[in-house]
Amino acid sequence: MKELINGHHDRMRTELGMRVHVFLAFVHELQVVCGLGDSRHVGLDEQVAIFLYMCVTGLSIRHVAERFQRSNDTISK
Repeated sequence: MKELINGHHDRMRTELGMRVHVFLAFVHELQVVCGLGDSRHVGLDEQVAIFLYMCVTGLSIRHVAERFQRSNDTISK
């Protein structure tokens, strides 16, 4: 996540379909308005990034798990 947030300004838009400031505001709104938070092993920002990445790319769970270095089970949840 740090790589996406702190990297080139167009990278997050390419990978997740939104600019960094929009992504951070979206995660903040999910925390404040919806009461969502980190899970035991995955932060909310990474959960949102995984969801958006799957929406943008249409890749399988296996491919997304490899990209984010998480288990298939974690990605599917």
